[in-house]
Amino acid sequence: MCIIIFMSRRRRSNYISKNGFSPSTNRFVGSTLHSIVFLLVTYVPYQIWGTKMFTEIWFYITQAFAYWFVGFFLRKIGFWVY
Repeated sequence: MCIIIFMSRRRRSNYISKNGFSPSTNRFVGSTLHSIVFLLVTYVPYQIWGTKMFTEIWFYITQAFAYWFVGFFLRKIGFWVY
């Protein structure tokens, strides 16, 4: 369903990015994927260390990995063409 909505919004705005979507659509896709990846990557250390992992460096490492992975993934599949 989301794919249909995104494709219908393609090239409808006065300002469009290189990939054909509006900046708000690009931000929505990036932030949604970042939230999903971050929650999935944080789940494993949380199961190992529990709430103590939030005071350790692993929390920041999972955040950095999620940020890097989303940028890499969206560029690799061609959604972000920058």
